[in-house]
Amino acid sequence: MKTSAIICEYNPLHNGHVHHIEETRRHGATHILCILSSNFVQRGDVALLSKFDRAHLAVMAGADLVIELPTPFSCAAAENYASGAVSLIDRLGIADELSFGSSTGNIEDIDHLTEASIAAAQHGSIRERMKQGLSYPAAVCEAVREDCGEAASALMQDPNNLLAIEYRKAMLRRQVSFSAYTIPRKGAMHDSPTPDAQFASASHIRQTVMEGGQDPAQYMPDYAARCLSERISEGKTASLRRLERVALYRMRTISQQELLAVPDMPEQLAGRFYAARNADSLEDLLAQVKTRCYTMSRIRRIVMGALIGIRKEMLPAEPPYARVLAFNERGRELMAAAQKKAAIPISTSLAQLRDTDPACEAVVQTEEHASQVYGLAQGTISSADADFRARIIMEKQP
Repeated sequence: MKTSAIICEYNPLHNGHVHHIEETRRHGATHILCILSSNFVQRGDVALLSKFDRAHLAVMAGADLVIELPTPFSCAAAENYASGAVSLIDRLGIADELSFGSSTGNIEDIDHLTEASIAAAQHGSIRERMKQGLSYPAAVCEAVREDCGEAASALMQDPNNLLAIEYRKAMLRRQVSFSAYTIPRKGAMHDSPTPDAQFASASHIRQTVMEGGQDPAQYMPDYAARCLSERISEGKTASLRRLERVALYRMRTISQQELLAVPDMPEQLAGRFYAARNADSLEDLLAQVKTRCYTMSRIRRIVMGALIGIRKEMLPAEPPYARVLAFNERGRELMAAAQKKAAIPISTSLAQLRDTDPACEAVVQTEEHASQVYGLAQGTISSADADFRARIIMEKQP
């Protein structure tokens, strides 16, 4: 038995994701564990399809057990996103390897870039560049260019490689027992606006759906395309645009003290948010706050954190539980193994996890708030207690 873990958003699931799962199987995985982002994703946005739909599709694509990465970690900066997901895998105690995509497809390249990034941070060059006005990703690339040359810096600028590096850094910090495996990303790159044959980025597919453009079905497996089509017709896709009025209300009425309590919010940036609080559109507010040293994803994450009510002091260092979103027969085997080995509670029931201990209760409360906000982002507003009413049943073996 060999269990491979995959950290994913599947926003939405497309042919490139299926290729990754299939390659992980070919690498010897008998069981695949997915750590899936909640309804809020790392770029500071709502997921197009709900976490339950995306978890179901993940099993259809070949995953066996899908565990939710709670919102405080899934809608977080890359370092915290990676740290939370790697911690969750480690504390479950059942993974033999972490499989992730990258532009290089070479684990030695990723490890070399990881070492360069750590070295740059240790001698302060990243911090100095940020003081000069560069964003964190740009500062890392500049530091690596100085230390390792142009080729290494170019590899650092690819978002897929950046996340891969954060995974490896998190694995090193925790000294995990599982190994790392990377495969080259197939087709269109992350956030690419241009499809490549039967492959398109998730960003391209989302944009096509939101703008009502060409049917993206050719870039998705049939079952995923059908699910997306059904949810569009039912008004069950979500969009940040639908949260504009509630987000503006929150940012207009939030106090400076509350702003400073939002994760990843420095005092200087809080001042810019406060000055822009009377903006007449969400796009205008984001544009007023944006500067060279703060990425748009970071600014959106802060707005989402303020809207959901995530506060720095309530955040645990790592996910305190494992909430099951979907599983099949092989996934049941993984759950049985995790029940014996895991350092955290594992359950399909959010209510059961809430009653475990205060740390679990705090994160479940945040997840409940996130679910309520997500329901307002859907075309047809969903129930405020949708997270607690969800029935998790065993999926058919793919």
